Amino acid sequence: MDPWRAVDSRLVLVGRLPLSSLPRLRGSLVEATGDARFRLAFFRDEAQRALLRCEVVATLKLRCQRCLEALDHKVSTDTLLALVLSVDEERHLPEPYDPLPVSNEPIRPGDLIEDELLLALPQIPMHEPTLCVRQLPDVDVARMQSGEASPFRVLAELKRRG
Repeated sequence: MDPWRAVDSRLVLVGRLPLSSLPRLRGSLVEATGDARFRLAFFRDEAQRALLRCEVVATLKLRCQRCLEALDHKVSTDTLLALVLSVDEERHLPEPYDPLPVSNEPIRPGDLIEDELLLALPQIPMHEPTLCVRQLPDVDVARMQSGEASPFRVLAELKRRG
């Protein structure tokens, strides 16, 4: 779609996109099942900047890096993108806007939705500690603070000997 024409006509796209149709995202998922619900609204602000509000909601099936079991990661994004033609325009954007570099080439709404989902992926997906199959060992904090169980105590002893 032509982003400039979409802005001028105040186009709003609402729908669902199967997660299985997003090739860059699929590699991060345990299962590419379900849909991403989206709303893309093109408009101009009071300064006549071309904008896109991109809202995406989905549940992504990721692999917990603690127990290696499947994990449902809920994503809900609401991003305000300013369509920019140059780096100079990008530098002068006010705070709430993120830049979306565009040219006179058409853009693909599916790519925008996939980008939002990729940006919402956690760096290290993990269940909450109380929900994870693999429990973390209990640590006696008082013993660690007293130095009784400190790994540095062994190093200090080696330093004294050597």
